[in-house]
Amino acid sequence: MKELFNLIIHFRLKTLFYSPTQNEIIRIFRYVFVGGIAFLFDYLFFFLAGLILGDTTWGIVGATAIGFVIGLTINYFASKKVVFTENPRGLNAKSEFIVYGIIGLFGLLITEGLMLVMILVMNKYIARLIVSIMVLLYNYFARKLILYRKSSIGLPGEKL
Repeated sequence: MKELFNLIIHFRLKTLFYSPTQNEIIRIFRYVFVGGIAFLFDYLFFFLAGLILGDTTWGIVGATAIGFVIGLTINYFASKKVVFTENPRGLNAKSEFIVYGIIGLFGLLITEGLMLVMILVMNKYIARLIVSIMVLLYNYFARKLILYRKSSIGLPGEKL
């Protein structure tokens, strides 16, 4: 934590965002930053699609899916630049994106399920914000454990 605060206080942005690190706090900070940018696009498209699709349950589900897919795509490319820069366990780029997308699909299912429950008790925009934070944490740890950990579990397309 001290290293993260030092980098922020001394405004060492290149080190904070681009230098290779095994410091988990810095990696989570980077993921939250990248996730925040992806979330802005996700939320913007959720809002815009919601205007078009309406306030029905299916309109909210559709708007959530549209925003999520756009956010997932932005998150993937930005994460490759600053968070998960290491080799994805020997996977080629296509296989890596497919596994990243499958993890994201589970995140979407979690998002949709939580949204359906939470809109019963609160405003859809507040619900979306809370759900996004929860799913951001799921996505980070799922991707770290499945795609970017050192030991192998034999993913499809993985070079053994």
